[in-house]
Amino acid sequence: MVLPHVPPDFPLPEPEQHNETYEGLSRDYRRIGTLGLRQYTWESIFPVGRRYPFMPPEASDNGWDYVAFFQRGRERKIPFRMIVLDSGGACRLNTPVTVDALDLSVRRNGDIAYSIRCTEYRFVV
Repeated sequence: MVLPHVPPDFPLPEPEQHNETYEGLSRDYRRIGTLGLRQYTWESIFPVGRRYPFMPPEASDNGWDYVAFFQRGRERKIPFRMIVLDSGGACRLNTPVTVDALDLSVRRNGDIAYSIRCTEYRFVV
C-alpha cells in the first residue's frame, strides 16, 4: 500500500553497533560487535473520504483500509516490507519491518491521525 502522506523529513537511522570493552591486565581491549536493528518512527494522517493535493495518485482516500491492513498483518505475525523512494524515484530503503506500535486517533474532520513505530526484521536463514 502507498501511504497517503509521509513526513518530508523521513528518518533513515543507522543501526546501533553493539561493541564491548574488556579490561585486560595492562590495558583495555575493544571488540567490534554486530549491528543492531534499525528503528523507524513517524506520525502522519490517513485521510477518510477526501483527497489532499499532497497525496500520491496510488494512495487510497479510505484511511480505514490502511488501519485494517496494518491490523491484519500484525495479527498474522508477518513482517511488512517498507520501501522508501526519494523525490527522484530512487530507492533509498527496502527492508522488512515489524510494527511495534500503532497509535490511532480520529480527528474532528474524520481523518485518522496515527503514530507508528517499526523495527527492522531479519529473516533467519
